[in-house]
Amino acid sequence: MAGGRLLGREHDRARYAADLAQALGGLKGPLMKVAQLLSTIPEALPAEYAMELTKLQSQAPPMGPAFVRRRMAAELGPDWAARFSTFEQQAAASASLGQVHRARDHSGRLLACKLQYP
Repeated sequence: MAGGRLLGREHDRARYAADLAQALGGLKGPLMKVAQLLSTIPEALPAEYAMELTKLQSQAPPMGPAFVRRRMAAELGPDWAARFSTFEQQAAASASLGQVHRARDHSGRLLACKLQYP
């Protein structure tokens, strides 16, 4: 990608932009925040890149179930699941710094469990 114009090679900007957004979305934290910020500055990036990075503002990919179990165990102990009557492994929402899971306590009250990324 870098130097492609100098070397006389063209690349599929849309594909590279999607790949970059996916990679930065998976990294989370400050790098994803920078990508989100860059997407708001029209002159900073080619249109294809800005369009893909804009998606990270509202469509951040969540971390998987293994992360959820590790994070919950680290915060609440190995028996963390016993504290809830239900806990949804699939994130209800995700962003650059964390994600939210729906749960219910034993009295039936609906809870939102926010897991911050390391």
